[in-house]
Amino acid sequence: MKKRRSKMKRKKLAILAIFAMAIFFTGCSKKGDSAEVKTDTSDFPKKDIHIIVPYNAGGGVDITSRVFADIAKSEESMKGNAIVVENKGGAGAVVGQTYVSQAEPDGYTVLAYTNAAINNPKLKDVTYNLDSFKPLAMICFDPDVLVMPPNSKFKNLEEFIAYAKENTVKVATPGFATVHHLAAVILEQENNLKFEYLHNDSAAVQMQQIMGGHCDVAFVSVGEAASSIQDGTIKGLGVMSDERIESIKDVPTFKENGYDMTYGAFRGFAVSSNVPDQEYNELKKIFEKVGASDELKEALMKANIPYSYKDGDAFLEYVKKQDESLDKILPILKQAK
Repeated sequence: MKKRRSKMKRKKLAILAIFAMAIFFTGCSKKGDSAEVKTDTSDFPKKDIHIIVPYNAGGGVDITSRVFADIAKSEESMKGNAIVVENKGGAGAVVGQTYVSQAEPDGYTVLAYTNAAINNPKLKDVTYNLDSFKPLAMICFDPDVLVMPPNSKFKNLEEFIAYAKENTVKVATPGFATVHHLAAVILEQENNLKFEYLHNDSAAVQMQQIMGGHCDVAFVSVGEAASSIQDGTIKGLGVMSDERIESIKDVPTFKENGYDMTYGAFRGFAVSSNVPDQEYNELKKIFEKVGASDELKEALMKANIPYSYKDGDAFLEYVKKQDESLDKILPILKQAK
């Protein structure tokens, strides 16, 4: 009887030992599978990344994005893949922003991210909001400059202000609720000026309007206007920066003329908030590395694009502060709508 019990005990122990070993090897197998998944995901990117510029070709956002894409092609972490720039202009950036917010959230569709991503959800009927995007990196801050045809009746900013107080002037912007429109509205409201707005979808069209005499002045970024100011195609009346800009050093600041105006456009990149964290972090590393590089800084300077870098986290905080600032002047913009 005792021998039978002893045999049963040994049999039970053997079964338990086999069961424990099965659990152990199953656990090892799962760990191995997990490691394989991580390795596979870290293979990002496996194909070309597309930057969607929500404006027509030829403007500052388009130029900035193409310069970035050109520098990024030699980045080792791109694994031989390219960054392709696509223009999807329309409705003051709404068309392109909507496209990215609804794109497949795989990390391969990136938005050329500007102030309009803050302004549009507050002032237009759109299907996205500020939280629909996750910033990757900021690479530019471009002050606004007020420009006019070289044969304009205005000799300086003071003459323009005096005239606009008594007469309606036609003002070209790259779209309603863009930072350039915002700058114009603030100047108009604070000085009791009379502006009639001509909204379009790019700085290139603004330049055509200025040169063709279809408007009196235009609000554009320094990067978009510098070369034309330098060659005399257009004339700068005033720049909305704290100090004069080296590339257009003959153009005085608004502050020099007694107007406390400092406005400009930030430019960077973002993806849909639906992109998973792992893909987002891989993409963020690439954009931060290229964004912080001396090669990009030099290339942007050659293109007359003012370089200003923030990593993804700092960019997010900056955007939040810009959003809060817009809330303070939102009634003025709604009044101008």
